[in-house]
Amino acid sequence: MDFKNYKTLPLDAKEQIRNVTNTWLKCIGESVIGIYLHGSIALNCFVKGVSDIDILIICDRRISRDERLLISRNIIEVDCNPSHLEMSAIWINDLNPWKYPTPCQFHYSDTWTEHYKNLLNGNIKESFIVDEDFCDPDIASYIHLINQSGVCIYGRPIKDVFPAIPEQDFWSSLSNNITEYDFQAYNPRYFSSNILILGRILSYKKEKRILSKYEGGLWTHDYVPERFKYIIENAIKEWYSKEKDLEYKKEDLDELRQLLINEIQD
Repeated sequence: MDFKNYKTLPLDAKEQIRNVTNTWLKCIGESVIGIYLHGSIALNCFVKGVSDIDILIICDRRISRDERLLISRNIIEVDCNPSHLEMSAIWINDLNPWKYPTPCQFHYSDTWTEHYKNLLNGNIKESFIVDEDFCDPDIASYIHLINQSGVCIYGRPIKDVFPAIPEQDFWSSLSNNITEYDFQAYNPRYFSSNILILGRILSYKKEKRILSKYEGGLWTHDYVPERFKYIIENAIKEWYSKEKDLEYKKEDLDELRQLLINEIQD
């Protein structure tokens, strides 16, 4: 597997990150305190054509509805060129003192692309995604990883911006709504990824170490009973090698899901 970190990223991925940075600076200028990478790049397991680019932006004020729409318009233009983008922005006053779940004032991922397009062309008039801040439990896990191995691509150093995340909040972030976890959630392309993520959550509980999605898949493969191992093998092949039409038995998926959730909750 040809894993990359920030230093070894392909040039077009680095250019895409620069375009995201320039978008934020163009839209809100000096209000950007810092822009930070987490996710697969921070875990040294970025795979071109597979992995998302995960970004967290810290601002020194609340950004307006019009600014959120302007940012989204620009981000849509650089999304998927070459990688899918996922990003969130938070106001620094919501970091210090620490709040959990943390208010988020901007979020973008491919799940929201069509929604933003409908907002921009006037088909949707109101939406919480631009009209208000909303609490996002996931931010605690983003910051925990940034503190561990994140990359500052613009602005103030990580140690000067982010608080230490209480272990209880980090675990709550990882296991949020775990009983409702669905392998079929979001875009169908995330099916195999969702399988690997559920095992990765359990791996943190057992090992107290954040593993990459690939490492978490290998850990889960070794952990689960023999009859579920093919599911993990298929998920790794499907996510990282783009193999198609791999077979999964529904009853095995249901049982594996429940097994992992029970272990996470135990």
